[in-house]
Amino acid sequence: MQSPAEVAAPTHRRPLQPKNFDSIPSVWIHPKPKPIAFRCPPTTGVGAGKESRPISLPELGTMAGLRDASLSEELVAARRRRERLRAERERTEEALRERYAAMRRWAVELEKWAEEQRNLELELRLLIELRDLQSSSTISSPVQSLREKERQRSTEVKLQMSPVQSVREKEQQKIVEAQLQVRMPSHSNTSSMQESAV
Repeated sequence: MQSPAEVAAPTHRRPLQPKNFDSIPSVWIHPKPKPIAFRCPPTTGVGAGKESRPISLPELGTMAGLRDASLSEELVAARRRRERLRAERERTEEALRERYAAMRRWAVELEKWAEEQRNLELELRLLIELRDLQSSSTISSPVQSLREKERQRSTEVKLQMSPVQSVREKEQQKIVEAQLQVRMPSHSNTSSMQESAV
């Protein structure tokens, strides 16, 4: 068990002091003073053993002054903190508004680009279909008309019947062939003109 002298004597330990005073801010060198604890002097008499006793007026004044000083410091610090938080909130809200506006602009541009892409795709499909339609319609069919087939057969039969033909028959054959050749190109020209009109 310890003696009452050892228990009552508080240990006063001082913190380490910095050696370089130029590099350390003055706030660290001069710490904020702590409020003085309220101590009641021991009383003797009738109410000496009681815990609750009336506090004198001078002691109340010093306590109130210390409380007011610490409360005013806390109030100033709270106001500064509130102003700082308000300024930060306004900055973040402004940044969010700017980002939202930029994203909206980007979304509108993206929608325009997508619409242009769809239009280009439709135009490309139409051009491909038109090209296929033109290529299928310009192909000349090798099918001959019945009249042309009959004329060819008649000329072949005549050639087979008489080995020696007269000059007149040769001229008639050349005229018929020339007429056939004239009809075929004119027929293909009219079909190509009809396709270009479509």
